[in-house]
Amino acid sequence: MKSINIVVAIVVTLTISSCNISKAQINKPNEQGLSLLELADIPYLKGESRQIFDPKPAKDFDENKWFTNDHCFVTDKKGELHWFGINNPFPPEGKELYRYHPYLGHLTSNSATENWKRQPFAINEIEGTEYVGAPFVVWHDESNRWVMVVEQWREKRQLEVYWSTDLMNWEETKTAILPNKLRIGTRDPHIMKGSDGKYWIHVVATGNKGVKQSQVLRIRTKDFITFEDPETILGINDIEWATLIESPYLKEHNGLWYLFFTYAHRRYAETLVVVSDDPDHFDYEKNVVTTLFGHAAEIVNYKGKEYITSCGPEDAHYLNGHGVTMTELGWLKQ
Repeated sequence: MKSINIVVAIVVTLTISSCNISKAQINKPNEQGLSLLELADIPYLKGESRQIFDPKPAKDFDENKWFTNDHCFVTDKKGELHWFGINNPFPPEGKELYRYHPYLGHLTSNSATENWKRQPFAINEIEGTEYVGAPFVVWHDESNRWVMVVEQWREKRQLEVYWSTDLMNWEETKTAILPNKLRIGTRDPHIMKGSDGKYWIHVVATGNKGVKQSQVLRIRTKDFITFEDPETILGINDIEWATLIESPYLKEHNGLWYLFFTYAHRRYAETLVVVSDDPDHFDYEKNVVTTLFGHAAEIVNYKGKEYITSCGPEDAHYLNGHGVTMTELGWLKQ
C-alpha cells in the first residue's frame, strides 16, 4: 500500500508540475509584454490566386453569364474533395440581383486546384423559392450523416438545416433556426466542432442583444434541431440597419485564433483577419493582423496542403471570370 501511495504521489506531482509548466508557458509572452499582434503569425496568399473551375455548368447550358459566390469545402469518407456554393446565372430580365439564387452548385475533385468535376446541383429551386444562399457542410458524428446549414427564402430569408447520407441527395427541413432570435439577413454560416463538444455555427448579423452593429455570432448546437441563444464574438460599430460584414471563417493556428471575414461594404474583395487568444471574443479595433485580397474566403486543408479561396462578385466586371479562385495559404512568423 505504501508503494502504491508513493506512485500516486509521484503521478500527482508530475501532473501538477506539467500543468504549472504549461500555464507558465502560456503566460510567459504576457510577462514579456508582447501584444497579440506581436505574437500572431501573419497569413498571406502564396502566389497567384487562380480560377479552379468555370462557374457555368456547360457552355451550352444557357445563354447567360454565370457567377459563383459564398461556398464551402468538405472531404468525404473516401478522400474526395467536394465544393458546395452559390452558383447562378446573372439574373435574366424581370429577376432581381441578390434575389435570384435558384441553384446551389456541387463539384468534386481529387486535386484541390484542378480536376473539378461538376455534379448535379445540390439544391435546385428554379421552380421553387428561386433562392438558396451561402451553405456550410460538416459531418455530424452523432447521427452519422452530413449536415448543411444554408440560407433559404420562403416567406422571408432564414437559416435552415438540410441532411444527407451521401453528399448528393439532400433532405430539407423547412424549419428556421432561431426565428425569434435572429434578424432577417443573418447568413453566411461557418461550422466547426468546438472544444465543448458542440457544433459552433458562426454567422454574420446585426442587432444581437439589441446592439446595432455589424456582428459575427456563434450559435451552439449538438443535434442541429435545438440551438442555444446566439453569442456575439465580434462587433463593429458601423451601422444601424444591416450587417456590413460577410463570410466569417474561424481557424486555430499555433495556439491562437484567427477570424477571417469579408468587409464587403467597404471593399468587396477585402478579407480582414483578426487574431485572439480567446475564441469567444475578437477585438476589431485592436487586433486586425492583416488584410487579404479576396471575397468570402474559405480555408481548405487537402492532401497535406493548406489553401485559401475567393469568389464572386455577383455583378459583372470586365476582367473577372466570376468563378472560385484558390492559392496556397502561407503563415509568416514574426
